[in-house]
Amino acid sequence: MRRWNILAAIGMVLPPSIVIGLYIYIGTFNRMLGDDYCSMYIGERLGLLRSIWYWYLSWHGGFSASAADWLLSLWGSGIFRFNTFIFLSTWVVFAAIAVKKAIDYRGYSSSSLCPLLLAIFLIFTTLSISPDISQSLFWWGGARGYLSPLILFTLYFALYYHFLASSPNRVHKTLWVFVSFGLAFLIGGFSETFTPAWVVLLAGIIGVEWFIRKWNVKDPSFLFLVAGFAGALLSLFVMVLAPGNSSRQSYFPAAPDIFTILRMASTSYLAFLYGIFSTYRILGVLGSLFGAVWLGLEIRRGSSVTAPRGWWILAFLLAGFILAFGCFPPAVYGTSEPPPARTLIIPSFFLMACFLVSGFIFGEWLASRIRGVLPLPAALSIIACSLIIISSWNTFQSLYSVRSEYISFAEQWDLVDAKIRAAKTSGDQEIVIPSLKNWAGLEYPTDNPRYWPNVCYSKYYDIDVLASPRQP
Repeated sequence: MRRWNILAAIGMVLPPSIVIGLYIYIGTFNRMLGDDYCSMYIGERLGLLRSIWYWYLSWHGGFSASAADWLLSLWGSGIFRFNTFIFLSTWVVFAAIAVKKAIDYRGYSSSSLCPLLLAIFLIFTTLSISPDISQSLFWWGGARGYLSPLILFTLYFALYYHFLASSPNRVHKTLWVFVSFGLAFLIGGFSETFTPAWVVLLAGIIGVEWFIRKWNVKDPSFLFLVAGFAGALLSLFVMVLAPGNSSRQSYFPAAPDIFTILRMASTSYLAFLYGIFSTYRILGVLGSLFGAVWLGLEIRRGSSVTAPRGWWILAFLLAGFILAFGCFPPAVYGTSEPPPARTLIIPSFFLMACFLVSGFIFGEWLASRIRGVLPLPAALSIIACSLIIISSWNTFQSLYSVRSEYISFAEQWDLVDAKIRAAKTSGDQEIVIPSLKNWAGLEYPTDNPRYWPNVCYSKYYDIDVLASPRQP
C-alpha cells in the first residue's frame, strides 16, 4: 500500500478500535444479573443435555443458548468479567478471516489491513447503531442469545470460502457438508429473532447462485449451502415445536393476526431505521460505507477478476433492508408487542453487513470507470476518516459517561456476593441484601420470597435471599 493509503487506513481503523477497547474495558465490570442465576443453577445442577431438555420443555426452544449457559456454568461467575472481551475479540477475528477468505476467493491481492478494516467497520457500526447495548452486549442473557449467532455467522462464511478454495476430495467434501449442516443448525438454535432471517438468507443465496451460475447438485458451493440451509431449517422447526414456547407465551397476550403482526413489525422497523438515520449514528454508517467504497476502489485486482455488475450494488442494499425487516415479525408474533430493544442488534448487523458489501462492490465498479479522472480515492478516504473519527468520538463519550454505573454496581455487588457466601458458610438459612438496581434494567430480588429473581438467587446460592423493600 502507498504511504497515504496506509495513513488513511490507520486513521479509519484506530478510532473505532479504541471504542471497541472501551466496550471491553466496561465489560470487565459485568456481573450476573436476573435470569443468569437460574441459567447458571440449572446448568450446574443438570448438566448439558438435561439442562437443554429442561428449558426446552419449560420455557424456550433455544437449545444452543441453553448449551451456552451450561458451558458458562463450568467456569463459574468469575468468567462474566471476561465475556465481552471473548465475544468482541472472537468476532473481530472471525470477521477478518471471513473477509480475507472472500477476497482471496474472488482473486484480489490485498494487504492485511483491508480485511481488518472491514471487520472493524462491521463490528463498530453494528454496536454503535444498536439501541440497547447494555443488554445485547454486556448482559450475558442478551449476548449469548443475540450476539453469539452473529459471531458464528461470520465463522460460517469464513469456512464456506475456505471450503470453496480448498478443492477437497470426496471424503473431505462429505465432511465439510456435515460441518456446514451442524454449524448452521447450531447457529439457528440461539434466537427465534435470528433464525428465520438465517433461513431466508441461505435460501436467497442458493436461489441467486442457482439463477446466475446454473448450479448442478455436484457443485461444492451448492452442496455446502444446501446443507447449511437444511441445518438452519431444522433448527427453526426444533425451536418452533418446543413445548416451552406455550409456557412462555402464557405471560404475553394472545398472538395477533397476521395483518396486526405485519403492521406492528413495520411500525417498529421504521422506528428502528428512524433511530439510525435521524441521529448521529448515521455518521458511523456513512463513514464505514465510504470506507468500504474506498477499499473497493483501491484493492489490487488479478487479471482474472471480472468487474462486478452494477445491479449487485442495489441488490445488496435491498437485501440489507429485507433481512433487517425479517427480524421483526417473529419477535412480534412471540411477544405480541414490538421487539425488545436488545434484539435489534441482529437487524443492525444484517443492515451493516449488506451496506458494506454494497459499498465495496460500488468501489470496484467505480475503479473500472472513473479512476484516474478525479482524485476520488483521496477524497473518499478523507471523508471516511472524518466521519469515522466523529462517530467514534461521539460513541466514546457516550460510553465513557456511563462507565461509573458499571463500576459502582460491580463494587457493590461484589460486597453483597461475599456477604451471601459468608452467610451460607455460617449455616444461615436466610439473608437480607440491599435492593440494588442494575445498569441493564433487569429484575432483581425484593422482599417477596416468591418473586422469580428471589427464587433464582436463592437456588443459585442455596440460601433464601431477600432484599430490603424497593425505594420509590
